[in-house]
Amino acid sequence: MNELTVKKANLLRAWWVILVSIAATGKYSLLTLGTALFNRSESAKKTVRPKIDRVIYRWGTCLVNAVRLRWTVEGDLESQAEPGRRVIIVANHSSAYDIPLIFAALPGSIRMISKKELFKIPLLSRAMKTAEILSIDRQNRQQAIKDLSIAKEKMESGIRICMFPEGTRSSNGKLYPLKKGAIRLAIDTNALIIPVAIEDIYKVLPNKKWLQMRLNQKVSVKVGKAIDCREFEVADRNQLTELVYNSLYSMLSEQQGEVAS
Repeated sequence: MNELTVKKANLLRAWWVILVSIAATGKYSLLTLGTALFNRSESAKKTVRPKIDRVIYRWGTCLVNAVRLRWTVEGDLESQAEPGRRVIIVANHSSAYDIPLIFAALPGSIRMISKKELFKIPLLSRAMKTAEILSIDRQNRQQAIKDLSIAKEKMESGIRICMFPEGTRSSNGKLYPLKKGAIRLAIDTNALIIPVAIEDIYKVLPNKKWLQMRLNQKVSVKVGKAIDCREFEVADRNQLTELVYNSLYSMLSEQQGEVAS
């Protein structure tokens, strides 16, 4: 079979991908709500999360397939996620496709900590809350304490939280300095941090450049070595931040070299 060629999507194809993505998000939001609605009995409640996991996986897969993304996974997340331990996946952020790819590529009940603005969109907001997607309001201390408590409970119940500590999407694949929100949460909850580097995803769709979409792009999801945050205090957060940054940077070293050149 001939190697697929990476190519820029023409205008028609780019708009088709955008419309498919919007339609899929609406469809799977409704499926999430429907799954919860039809599994409200006590006997069915235990099966709701795995069923919603599958809905989220199908949503992520649909979106990455729309751009014909070709992805591989290096490393093993499952073997490092010790039973009963809180897990925070810390990933780089350089494309709108980071989130759907993580849902499609990685195992377990993964949920994002999302922007609070997304919870203002009616259908999406209800679906996100039903799917146990979280938000932490750092601007409101009282609310932040409540949000942190909820995040702890979710992790204790088996959810793996995913965060993008750069704070914004990189436009060229360069790894930005990490903000300390994810690091502080990991220390406060004695979690395992598992670094995940998504290499070359920035080439698929540069930040805020929807009409520069590329098809058939190869990307690598690299799972780094888990970091046990029980070994760190709040006073050590700068050291832990540097440790996580270096882990991500080393996995993205080839990409960082391309950016520098």
